[in-house]
Formats: sequence, structure tokens, C-alpha cells
Amino acid sequence: MKIRRISIENFKSIDRVTILDINSACILVGKNNTGKSSVIDAVRAILGDFVIKSDHFNDPTRDVVIAIILELDNGEEQFVRYIVSPNGKQIYEDGVYSGEKPPSYLPNLYYIDHRRNLKEFQRALINVQYDESFQRLLEESCMYDNSKRCNQCFECIDDIKKKTPDELNLFEIAMLMEYKLYKKNLDNFAKSVNKHMRENGFKTESVRYEVDIDFKSLLDVKTMIYNEERHKEGNLGTMSAGTKCIYLLSLIEAYVEENSQDPSIVIIEDPEIFLHPQLQKTASEILYRLSKKNQVMFSTYSPNMLFNFSSKQIKQVVLNEDYYTEVIENTDIDVILDDLGYSANDLMNVSFVFIVEGKQDGNRLPMLLEKYYSEIRDDEGMLKRITIVPTNSCTNIKTYANLKYINKLYLKDQFLMIRDSDGKNPRYLVKQLCSYYNQRSKEDPNNLPNVMPKNVLVLKYYSFENYFLDPAVMVKIGVIKSEEEFYNTLYQKYKDYLYKLPCVKRMIRTKNIRINNKEDLKKNMESIKIYVRGHNLFDIFYGKYRRNEEEILRQYIEVAPKENFSDILRAIDSFVYFENRRKED
Repeated sequence: MKIRRISIENFKSIDRVTILDINSACILVGKNNTGKSSVIDAVRAILGDFVIKSDHFNDPTRDVVIAIILELDNGEEQFVRYIVSPNGKQIYEDGVYSGEKPPSYLPNLYYIDHRRNLKEFQRALINVQYDESFQRLLEESCMYDNSKRCNQCFECIDDIKKKTPDELNLFEIAMLMEYKLYKKNLDNFAKSVNKHMRENGFKTESVRYEVDIDFKSLLDVKTMIYNEERHKEGNLGTMSAGTKCIYLLSLIEAYVEENSQDPSIVIIEDPEIFLHPQLQKTASEILYRLSKKNQVMFSTYSPNMLFNFSSKQIKQVVLNEDYYTEVIENTDIDVILDDLGYSANDLMNVSFVFIVEGKQDGNRLPMLLEKYYSEIRDDEGMLKRITIVPTNSCTNIKTYANLKYINKLYLKDQFLMIRDSDGKNPRYLVKQLCSYYNQRSKEDPNNLPNVMPKNVLVLKYYSFENYFLDPAVMVKIGVIKSEEEFYNTLYQKYKDYLYKLPCVKRMIRTKNIRINNKEDLKKNMESIKIYVRGHNLFDIFYGKYRRNEEEILRQYIEVAPKENFSDILRAIDSFVYFENRRKED
């Protein structure tokens, strides 16, 4: 269940605002005092979590009107309007229902404000982990009728006694406990008191004692924090402000995993408060993961919280010329950065870096990105928030220098090194490259990012060129007339000179294969693309397209099945920045 649209009238700094096409994530970004909190409080109000008072009316003579369109689990839409009059009267309307209380189908709201009220928020989420009987216990309702309050008549005790200890739920255990306490201590005492009251002239009145156990206090869950390095234990109060924030987000994430069928909306004010820039990136990734299961809304003025989200999820909040709040949709990220006071120089205007082997790969990779991801180029056709650094090798001094530069910025691990397999074992090459930079990091501490396996892609084939050797695709774009022509040409080149190449000899030796005819080529084409140098194969068919190579390769990528590039796309998808910009198949 998601809020797809919201309109707000006459509330705080808002005269009239409508936010359209709200996604699974809605990020309100803008300077201080532009009205981000006003939008959040309006959402809270219609969901029953915020009380609108007289000083919240922009114009004290007009109603506050907040309306939302909900997308329900079955795909249908539901309109709900919440009206509060200046005299304090409030009403909810949805076309069928009309009343003072919010409709029961509205999603649950989990709200975290600037104060990070950890205890209350944690208690709310942890209490949900108990079954329905726990809620009945807190509400002190009757075992047989939820609408009635328990009056300790204990008519339920005979049914409870029929159950084994393992069959009892929390509510039944509590009732049994109250009954035992009452019967053992108070029942006979009450009889004695009433006997004396009658003897003393009170013939019509009698007393009855009720056992009132505060189960909320009895079942209060304490959170203990254990520091494994220092071997010390503390509680929530010992947490730093930044750690509390990450704990809160992790708490929500765990809740969403356990209760994925429970429709809810998570709203957080300025999650970056108290967080170091690197932890801001972590918080942004957690919020993105949360948005895949439940709707997330948060306000921010930190660019580090934005880069995992797409432009359509970011709403810029500004003040218009009359100083009323306005919400601008589909705003360019650079405009937002300028509004927040960040120049392109401050942030290198880059959110992700690719390091590739060879200048040609630096030209071909963007074509693949454009096909499968959005927001790759700006209006002028330049790469948008992505930079591609070509090098001769993933272990040369230029790569080393670029990694040092990346590490000095907020990007940290937002990079992918793409290297040719050169016919070698990809797992070995990944391990070798990670070990290389691990050693360099020891020599140059704190200046290099941690190069992990996720930051290294060793191509499945010898080099990038070999991904463009699918005969069926080449026929479709007119590079060859038929698939048979492909194998005829390749076999002729094999007989002329390919068999002499060291990489071909190595393939034959390693794979124990023989190529004596065209059918042998067909049968071993996958091994040929893995073991044979791409330049030698690519030029056979694409050499004549040197002047318009980009155009022909762009056609190839457009026509080729997605699985042809699956290893490359899988590695790119592992980064949230691209996962959230992935185009629908």
C-alpha cells in the first residue's frame, strides 16, 4: 500500500500544494525553513499521528484540507480526504465512509523525528513481534469479546485450565496469573471485609478487589549493547547519536523483513543528522532497501542521501515569491545541489566511477549503460554523475592514483574496476587484484579504498570486443548476411593465421580441443570467445566500420538479448546507484 498523490491546503507554511506520482520512496530536499516538515506533518495528520491545532492554520478562517490517493495492494486506488475546521471539528471522507476517526485500512506509520526517541519507537516495533494475544493483554479486553473490557469475572479460567502450558498464549498466562493471585489472597479477604461491613450496618454495599498487573512494565524489553573489542556492556543510553540513527534504521529494516505483509509507511526527518558522510551513505542504502518493501518518505538537505535514488523520487521543496511552500518535481540533481549550496566542484559531480582497461572500452561501456539504465546522460549528451577512467592496466600507477583520488571524496566504494579476463580464471584474477590493493593499502594507509570482490569485474570473455560476436545479432544489424557466412569467414581466418596465435595455442592445450573444420568452430565458439584475444576476432568483422563503429555497436546492443551481457549487468546491478536506475525489461 502506497500514497500515490497528496494535496495539502492551508496547513502551516502551505497555501496549496499537490505532489503527484509519489514513488516507493519520496525524498523532500531543500534548505531549512522551506516547509519540508510541513509536508511530513500533513502526511502524519491524515494517518492519525499528528494533531492539527489552531496555530497550524495558514489562514485561520479556512479549513485545513489534506487529501491522498492510496494505491492498494490489489492495484486499485482509494481517495481519502481529511478536513479540519477552525473550530476544531475534524472529518474523514472517502466517498463511502464519513467520520471523525481515520479509516481502518490506512497504512501503519512509523515516524522518527529529530529527537530520535529511541525507546518509544523501539517499544512500538518490538511489541508487534508478539502475537494478537499480547495486544489483547495491553488493551485489557475480554477473552471472549474483544469489544468488552475484562472485569475479572474469571469465567474463562475453566477453558484456560484445559490447555497444556505449551498451548497457553500470553493473554491466557496473564489471566491465570491474575486468577491465582486473586483466589489465593484477595477472595477470602474480600469475603471477610464484606461480612464485617454487613455487621456494621452496610447491608446493600459490598467490595470487590481487582488485581491490576502492569504488564507493560513487566514485559519491557531492555536493549543491551555489547562491545566485542572492549568486552563491555551498556544500554541504549551509551550509544552515540550516529549509532542510534543506524540502529533505528536497522530496527525498521528488520521489522519490514519480518512483517512484509503489514502495509506501513516509514517517515524520517533529516536522517543524516549526527551522521558522518560515510554513515550517511550507509543510511541512504538502508532507506533504499526499505523502500523496496514499504513506502519511505524522508526530508534531507544532504546530497549524500540522494544519490541512490532516481530523480522522480526526489521532490525539491522551496518557498515561492509569497513565501509559501512549493514542491517542484523532476528537478535536475544539479539544480538541487546548487540550491543546497554545493557546487559541482565540491562533489566532483560524480556518484560512480568505472575503471576500464583501454580507451575503446570507455566508449563502449556507456552504450550498454544507456540501454539498461536511466539517467545516464544529461540534456547535452554528457555522462551524468558517472565517470569512466580508461587505463592500460588495473594495477598501473594511473589506476592507483585514481583510487587515491576517489578515496579522498565521499565516493569511497562506489566504483567498479572492469578488466579483461585474458583467457585466465576470473576468480583467480579477482583475488589477485584485491590482494594487490590490500598490500598497497598497507604501504599507503588510509589513502586507498578497500578494493573488495564486488568492486572488481573480470569479464567472462577475453575482452569486451568478444561480447559483439553473436552471429544471430550480427545478421540482424547487417554486419553479415547469414550465420553461415560468420563461420565460413572465421574458419578461413583460422586457417590463414589465427591458429598461429599464442592465445589460440593455449586454448587448444588447455581445453584439449581440435579445430579441423567449420563445425568444430561452431561447437567451441564459447571457448574461442573466452580464450582468443578480442582484438583479433573483432577486427575480422568490424574493421570496415571504424568510421561509424559507435553507431553499429549501438545497434548491436539494442538488438542483442540481455543475457549476452549478463555478467557485466549483474556486477553493475550489485550497486544500489544502478539497481534503482535499472530499466524495466
